[in-house]
Amino acid sequence: MFQSIKKIAKYLFNGIINTSITYPSFIILSDIIDYRLAISIIFPLGALLSYFMNKKLVFKKEKGNMMIFFIVITIMYLTNLSITWILVEFGEVSKEISQAVAIFIAFIGGYLLNKKFSFKKVL
Repeated sequence: MFQSIKKIAKYLFNGIINTSITYPSFIILSDIIDYRLAISIIFPLGALLSYFMNKKLVFKKEKGNMMIFFIVITIMYLTNLSITWILVEFGEVSKEISQAVAIFIAFIGGYLLNKKFSFKKVL
């Protein structure tokens, strides 16, 4: 139980670091280009940072599968892009708030998918 809480706390910490880099980058870039293109540029950079931070700090005792991780990241990217688009285009929510909501939802889904598929326990 304690290990699970500790792992979630580390994942949250990594997410905060990653978001503190990628979210401001999104804000700046989306003022220059379309928000969907900004997400498409920023997300892969955040994914790389996420992979290495999670492999070293969160799931360090588990075997990491980079290919599975990038499948999970692709699912998270599509989720993020879809949620942002729906909120902006149909919900009339600002792109900044929409992206924050999408990041939060993708964060939860990402943890669950990465724990189950990307970083399996070594037997």
